[in-house]
Amino acid sequence: MAALAALVLVAFAGVLSRPGMVGHTWDWGVPAFAEQFRDMAWRHLSTWDDYFETGRYHYFKLELLYWWALWPFSAAGGEAVSKWLPLTLTFLSGAALWPLARRQGLSPLYAGLASVFYAFSPYALSRIVAGHMPMLAGYALLPLVVLSAKVLMARLEASRPGAFYFTVLTGFLLGLTSLHPGVGMSAAAMLTIAFAWRVCCGGRRRLALCAAFVGLGLVAVAMNIHFMAPFVGDYFGKGAIRHGWGLSVSAEGDVTVDTELPRREAYHESTSQPVDAAALLRLRPGMDTEYVYPIPDGLGLPWHVAAVAVALCVFAYAFRSRKNPELTALFVTAVVGVLLVSGSRTLPGMAFYQLGLKKTLPILFAAFSNTTRWLPLVVLPYAILFARAAADLAAAGRPRLVGWASLAVTLLFVSPFLAGGLTRPFDPDRDIQPLTLKQTPIGPEDASVYAFLRDRPDAFRVAYLPPIGITWPGETQFTFEWTSAYSPKPFFLAFKTHPLAEPVFNGLYAEHPTTTLARLAALGSCRFLVYPHYAHAYTYDDFQPAYVPPDTVDGYKDYKPVFDANLAMQRELRRLPLFSTVDVYENEAFLPLVRPGDRVAAVEPVGGAGPANPVVAALAEETALPDYDPGTVYLRAGRDPVFLEFLASVMGDGPKKSRLLVGRAADAKLLVERPREAIPAPSLEFRRLGPTSVRLRVHGVTAAFPLVFQETFHAGWKALLVPRRAGELTGEGNGAARLLPRYVPSPAAGPDAATAGELAGYLARGEVSTLGDGDPKTRRVFAYGPGGAVVGETETAAAVGFVSRRVAGSVQNDNLPGPRLTEGFFPAAFAPRDPSTLTRPLDPAGWAVAGAGQGRPVAWPDALHLEAYGFANAWWLDPAILRLLPEAGADAPGYFARRPDGGLDFEVLLSFAPQTSYLMGLAGSAAAYAACLAVLVVGPFAIKRREKPHA
Repeated sequence: MAALAALVLVAFAGVLSRPGMVGHTWDWGVPAFAEQFRDMAWRHLSTWDDYFETGRYHYFKLELLYWWALWPFSAAGGEAVSKWLPLTLTFLSGAALWPLARRQGLSPLYAGLASVFYAFSPYALSRIVAGHMPMLAGYALLPLVVLSAKVLMARLEASRPGAFYFTVLTGFLLGLTSLHPGVGMSAAAMLTIAFAWRVCCGGRRRLALCAAFVGLGLVAVAMNIHFMAPFVGDYFGKGAIRHGWGLSVSAEGDVTVDTELPRREAYHESTSQPVDAAALLRLRPGMDTEYVYPIPDGLGLPWHVAAVAVALCVFAYAFRSRKNPELTALFVTAVVGVLLVSGSRTLPGMAFYQLGLKKTLPILFAAFSNTTRWLPLVVLPYAILFARAAADLAAAGRPRLVGWASLAVTLLFVSPFLAGGLTRPFDPDRDIQPLTLKQTPIGPEDASVYAFLRDRPDAFRVAYLPPIGITWPGETQFTFEWTSAYSPKPFFLAFKTHPLAEPVFNGLYAEHPTTTLARLAALGSCRFLVYPHYAHAYTYDDFQPAYVPPDTVDGYKDYKPVFDANLAMQRELRRLPLFSTVDVYENEAFLPLVRPGDRVAAVEPVGGAGPANPVVAALAEETALPDYDPGTVYLRAGRDPVFLEFLASVMGDGPKKSRLLVGRAADAKLLVERPREAIPAPSLEFRRLGPTSVRLRVHGVTAAFPLVFQETFHAGWKALLVPRRAGELTGEGNGAARLLPRYVPSPAAGPDAATAGELAGYLARGEVSTLGDGDPKTRRVFAYGPGGAVVGETETAAAVGFVSRRVAGSVQNDNLPGPRLTEGFFPAAFAPRDPSTLTRPLDPAGWAVAGAGQGRPVAWPDALHLEAYGFANAWWLDPAILRLLPEAGADAPGYFARRPDGGLDFEVLLSFAPQTSYLMGLAGSAAAYAACLAVLVVGPFAIKRREKPHA
């Protein structure tokens, strides 16, 4: 182990000796600052990713344990974690193989060679360079999974105690490898081969072996039931898979097998390897960064000789006279692994991928068609079988010579890793992608920008420029290039898949740009735009074919001059003079996350090639017009007569204004119709409770109105009416006025916080219902130094939480009641009295309510949940329907309270319904973890007691 540790330090010397945070080629999962680790850990307890674009439904929380395990080390800073995490996992990979190798009777020398081979394998290097740390963590666990399974099978066949303990241990380790499904499937394949070989080839107690195999599988499933159950329901319900490439290219947000298969088929063809390349572990890179193992200059021939020697030693096992079941199972695993890595280039591989997966189980083909992901099935058996063959040769004669030769072969084979493969120079003329690590210092202003965004208490999104997903800044010394995914606030326009992205992107790169893109960004509650002083802005999309750029890389144009010029032309974007190396723009057209609308507009294509999202296409033009009203809620009319009747009702009988829009880049014609008279919109106060819920109180409702929630539309979002006493809803008699003198606006909020005078007005008019209970609210934040390390901590306390100024009819009030874990569980609901109600959802007589008056929230009818602006949620809230619920009294909770002027006040909880089942599944997974840990702690003592009589 000391020798292995020394070699690991040699391999990572280039990384450790250079300052800067380690960057990635594809998928590096290390942020810069401790609070970002914490945020990611908590976000993995939610099924709604609120930090991505304007949110998305995502239950594949495979990295839940990964983030919770990293959090305790985050105070050291992103630079330290990014360096020591892959180093530690590399060492643990070799250390985990050591006991498995020793179990095969290998001496410390040959067990050490096997450990070195495994730790510095092509798979390990590829995962580090690609940034797949959860995969490397699972890879480090694989030898322990196999070792535990072998001990289990041996104890079963010998009728020794401990079968239950080792079944749980093997299942527990298998469940942990599901940090990434690719590694989890490799582990499952290894176990399947090992148990099948024992059962089919003479193993005793076959029934017990089968029972143990099923049992360990159930343990692994139970540990991951929180994401496996919704996946099964989602896939078999509507064929959706919320994982994979499609999430970053699908504007609809749902990825199906049909949409994912073409991409995966192309990927499969590019990664399928020639059989000799798979056998020698000398793979070709595919169409993306999944494999890299650069042979050092001058070692090409020696390396290939070493690779041939390893392969010959492995496949010589077929001719070994003395075989044992464990080694034979590993040999079969190696053969299967070579065939899987070869993909469809062999007949067995073609049968497996094209018939077994693609035709029969297309979901598995979409997830596991990348052949290089099966490399662990080759590497682990190779490590053991090569060392076993070398040990057998040494036992046959000349042990010293064989030992030195085996050491030389091993070191030659892993030389791509040991000889600077992590940090080798990148040649852009030769290499399509930078298959090497990159290190960028965390600059002082990185932490300053982070703190500026973090410390603002208002809820908003931030965009990082150039827009991520279609541009890249080339070589740069800004960690923003890959850490914007860990922004202190949700980030906007991450990929060109959001409906609002297309007009924003086109406007920022167009020859004649729209100058009001801030208004489009405002519909995503984007408050700030962060633009580091990049030297370039290369784009994968060519927005102006006639444009001659000042520089190109790999054929991509540098649009920075165009981008900068167009950005400077934008109105309602104000550059803040805060930083010297990063520009921060404030969006003066900002709209809050939740707000009331004041009218409804209908949009419909009437000629030409209809755009994919006509509402967004219309908004791109409407927002540039002088009479644009951000309170207007744009809906697509469609052709459904029921919806058209509904739309006509909510637009009212008054005069309308019609406008014909003609697209700039196409011949599409859009008709926009809206009422001339605005709805008397109420006032609203809200508090974001987390990714899956928002609490709000609506005041002074006199007419039906649209409630806008600027989060991605999903049927899972529900508007729940919460029962309260009248004083809680209106604010009368709750003592808020007594707390007003203790209100101190947050300095970090700047002009966004309401002044004491403004807040007094809100209280007097009933626009703010509470200032909390007066107990001190403490907030602790970190200060960061070199490398993102925590160098200090500040603490602030306030008796009254943040209250924003009134913007677009809304006030953010962080003094509203906080989250209650089960508040949104199993609400009562409005139910149609008969099927015809759904054709006339605005008729109160058609609705009945079951379960109201029992202290339970009541879900507003789904028939009144609409998609607004082509992407967002809106609910049509009608007081006539609301009055079907019990009214609140001074002492009796109810669902609305009457004001003296006749207006209604009520509370709504916007809740994401799938979170309920996810939390239940998470509780099940946690219970499985707890049960496994209990067995693993108590089991060894129980086994020892049972074995004593046999001693």
